[in-house]
Amino acid sequence: MNYWLRRKSLDALLAVVLSLTGCTEWTYRHMNDPSRDVWQKPQGVVEKLSIARGSRVADLGAGGGYFTWHLAKAVGSRGTVYAVDIEERAIDMIFKEMVSSGTPNVRPVRAEPHDPRLPEPVDLVFSCGTYRHIHDRVAYFRSLAASLRPGGRVAILDVHPHGIVSGLFGHRVKKEEVRREMEDAGYLLLEDYDLIDRQHFQIFAKSN
Repeated sequence: MNYWLRRKSLDALLAVVLSLTGCTEWTYRHMNDPSRDVWQKPQGVVEKLSIARGSRVADLGAGGGYFTWHLAKAVGSRGTVYAVDIEERAIDMIFKEMVSSGTPNVRPVRAEPHDPRLPEPVDLVFSCGTYRHIHDRVAYFRSLAASLRPGGRVAILDVHPHGIVSGLFGHRVKKEEVRREMEDAGYLLLEDYDLIDRQHFQIFAKSN
């Protein structure tokens, strides 16, 4: 294993351990480190999402808001990004950043594990690194369909089932598994992008 791969794997492992031991805020700030841009390619991801100005977008499992701010730029001043998370500290961090940076088109939403509690239907539900943590995913996304506007989509990025962190903690989900579960929940695959080495990236729409 080369130095940089070993360093990134150890950083990810440290973030997981700290989150499990209660250092949630540090973990979220670590996740927002600009060095993540190198492998995560946020601008490329948002470009693939083809978000129209004025759209309503839900950042599901927003964490510290890493993608939230990229999505906020994409929707523009007339759009809205709902930064959804079940952790109060994540919501607090996003709210503070929203106020300090003057980003009025972001609205933090404290969700429940089984319910994103979106205040209105959205054009896009975006999920990065969250899918594998959802309990009973088929039921969750079947219910979530009611929160999509006509033509609404669901974008899912999640880690490939390999590497130190996925091996130690069992946080793994194959893209074929995501596709099968989303089909069972009533969705069809629209796009499958090979953009990020560490993650698979798929976009779905309701099948009816």
